[in-house]
Amino acid sequence: MILELDQGNTRGKWRLIRATPVAGGETEIVARGVFAPGPWWLEAALPVCWLECAPRRVRVANVAGRDVESAIEARLLRDLGVVAEFARVSAACDGVRCAYAQVEKLGVDRWLAVLAAYRRSPAPALVVDCGSAVTLDLLGGGGEHLGGYIVPGLGLMRRALYSDTDAVKVAESFAPGMSLAPGTNTQDAVNRGLPLMVLGAVDQAFGFLQQQCAATGAAAPRLLLTGGDGALLASLSERPFVLLEDLVMEGLALTNP
Repeated sequence: MILELDQGNTRGKWRLIRATPVAGGETEIVARGVFAPGPWWLEAALPVCWLECAPRRVRVANVAGRDVESAIEARLLRDLGVVAEFARVSAACDGVRCAYAQVEKLGVDRWLAVLAAYRRSPAPALVVDCGSAVTLDLLGGGGEHLGGYIVPGLGLMRRALYSDTDAVKVAESFAPGMSLAPGTNTQDAVNRGLPLMVLGAVDQAFGFLQQQCAATGAAAPRLLLTGGDGALLASLSERPFVLLEDLVMEGLALTNP
């Protein structure tokens, strides 16, 4: 059994998988969960199934900094007796070449998602991870990572808007498939405007990737969405998309096979 962790800036999520893939190479997920925001490694007890399943390996994607990495490592070693394996960004991995000259500056979650996207299909893709921040990474033909963009996520934009304004502090009201027509009251104007900004960034990045693919003779790109707000934004997208819940954790098997 292998425990995989995706530790973001706000919260972490996890899954337990069989060490040996099932027929067809598919990963068998035994259990999964999402932590409440905050330092789960300080909780009195870890999830019961972690202890019951006794994973022999733990693979971790962490973007919350070195202190959090050390804390996670210590807790897992104490309670599970396993040394955590933290994913790192490299210049190249599994056929993908990183666009960053200083590869250590690229968020490991972005790298893992791009690797997993390429493993699923070598066709170009815009990989959008919709978390506290929304990251948009462009994967060109032949496994060429072309760089990307980072914009605030829905919650972060809302908090930024509230911090310097008063009249727009309205209740959050997001729903799958919601209308994005111009709001005729402040609540709709805010709640429709925030996802519209993210979708605008997606459209611009996708258009740029389409131009790059056309110029180089590469195949038409795909739009891949993942992350906590991925399902919401997928329901609002006018472009064809593929929604993938575990794209970051899928990449862990490539950096830490």
